[in-house]
Amino acid sequence: MRLLCTAKLPSNLLERYLLPLTLYDAVEEIVVVRQEPLPANLPKLRNVNFPGGNVAASALRMLREAERVLRHEQIDFTLGFNPVPWGAMGFAAGALHGVRACISFIGLDFKRAMHPLAAPALLALNRAHLVTVTGERMRRGLIERGVDADKIRILPHAVDTARFQPGSEEPDFDLISVGHLIPRKRMDVVVDAIAELKARGLEVRTAILGEGPERPALEAQIKARGVEGLVTLLGFRQDVEVMLRRARIFALVSDWEGVPFAMIEALCTGLVPIVTDVGTIADWIEHEQNGHIVAVGDARALANSVERLLRDPSHYAQLKQKSLSVRQSLSLEAGVEFWRDALSGSR
Repeated sequence: MRLLCTAKLPSNLLERYLLPLTLYDAVEEIVVVRQEPLPANLPKLRNVNFPGGNVAASALRMLREAERVLRHEQIDFTLGFNPVPWGAMGFAAGALHGVRACISFIGLDFKRAMHPLAAPALLALNRAHLVTVTGERMRRGLIERGVDADKIRILPHAVDTARFQPGSEEPDFDLISVGHLIPRKRMDVVVDAIAELKARGLEVRTAILGEGPERPALEAQIKARGVEGLVTLLGFRQDVEVMLRRARIFALVSDWEGVPFAMIEALCTGLVPIVTDVGTIADWIEHEQNGHIVAVGDARALANSVERLLRDPSHYAQLKQKSLSVRQSLSLEAGVEFWRDALSGSR
């Protein structure tokens, strides 16, 4: 089986989505059509790239390159991430050649699809063989907008559980947050919460892992709030699993997400998550059962949850045990089985 993938995701994120497919023995090759080539980190991938431009020009170039591949090569399935507009380019090219298609919603693309002006695009999804979402909230939303329920499946965020597993050493960070340093990730809320806890007499050793345009503002905020000795900006790291094992609590307080891989990786590493109820995160985190859920933008609520977890060891241990119980359902093997079933057309 040969697949064609269209996406405009960061390389490390797209690799996470494609990894289970590369492990599926029936997949011979995945042709990836995007502006920038993927690094040669995974087997079975072949890059087809095109020059960048504005959104409209890039989308048309992506469509043209995908259609060219389909015209000259045997492709059995197209796979498009972020359907507005990038994933839709693979679907459109596949439709011209009668090739089955999968469209995958993963985050902000779902919010765009919920806009009233997106109705024609949603109707077109009914021509796709498969539509994947990150959780039940997205599934219900698409059904309400007219997408055939039989086509929609929840795609598990499969991770390498051999790589992301609990450590044996005593953590040297109380809390870690992982994500691109952009406004919607709300790392400023993390800094404010640590300052609030310091004022209460609780010093929380905190690591923020990631890079992005908000770094200067965060550096200034850390200094202004007087938490330079508590909050460490670690920048971008390839060894995320190592850094997760160095922490006890994982914080994700974004304004919007689908289901972030960072949270799934933290769960599999044994961290207790504190998250906002956005996207489909609540499909995976139940308040005070395997984590804590706090309101968006509420630094005091985040501080309260951190304080309870650090001051109540039995509560922390109970949540950690339950968070680890999801490891098997989030393994690479589970991801391979999802694609084996989905691509074969079975229900």
